[in-house]
Amino acid sequence: MKDSHIDLLATLFCGQCFGWKEEQGVFQSVVNGRLITFTEDTFLATLAGNGDLIRYFDMDGEYEMAKAHLRKLDPTMAKAVDRFAGLHILNQDPWEVLVCFILSQNNNIARIRQMYCRLTEAYGSPVGAGWHSFPTAAQMQDVSEEDLRRLGMGFRAPYLLDAIAQNSLLEEIPSLPFDEALHHLMTIRGVGPKVGQCILLYGFHRMEAFPMDTWMKKIMLRWYPTKDSQYFAPYAGLAQQYLFHYARTEAPV
Repeated sequence: MKDSHIDLLATLFCGQCFGWKEEQGVFQSVVNGRLITFTEDTFLATLAGNGDLIRYFDMDGEYEMAKAHLRKLDPTMAKAVDRFAGLHILNQDPWEVLVCFILSQNNNIARIRQMYCRLTEAYGSPVGAGWHSFPTAAQMQDVSEEDLRRLGMGFRAPYLLDAIAQNSLLEEIPSLPFDEALHHLMTIRGVGPKVGQCILLYGFHRMEAFPMDTWMKKIMLRWYPTKDSQYFAPYAGLAQQYLFHYARTEAPV
């Protein structure tokens, strides 16, 4: 592992994923169909020899190089990097990311997490101790709009149905150039530029992505009014996450 330093709270609760829980220092979630449990002290031991988890937490990422580059850009970026130096971009399942960020529209993190749990309990596979895996598209193949609305998915229900119907599109994304990949994702109902870029960043680790929600628009207007995502290249996705989490927790805009 290239980078054994990771800020678990920042990484798991910064808004890039929605299935993790932390209670009294114990972190738990289902990853790749398995219930994963660890504390800060047992984290590295849990990862030892587990290639899937090492990849999931991006422990072989070039974070030291990225942080050195970003710190040099400007004082605000340096403060964000230093405050959350252990933040990683997870390698998540693209299908799960697609569904989660469809749910994220006109929503907040707490409510997205609730909706996530309802889907896992309704359609996922039990993995023990009251936990369920996130349902695959195949497991949701026969759900109806009424079923989804009953679970509280609201106006997002038809978007989820279209995502289920077009889930095979995700297989094409890794081989496509960034703009073409984004265009393909946006053929799914409910996937606009922001959601599409979230899927590319969190589901496909495309660091060119720079999702622009209300928070990020305010951040860019306040700190980078004459810049765009190219200013942060080649680590735009990581820079976005540093700035987003920094602004939400340390320096509200």
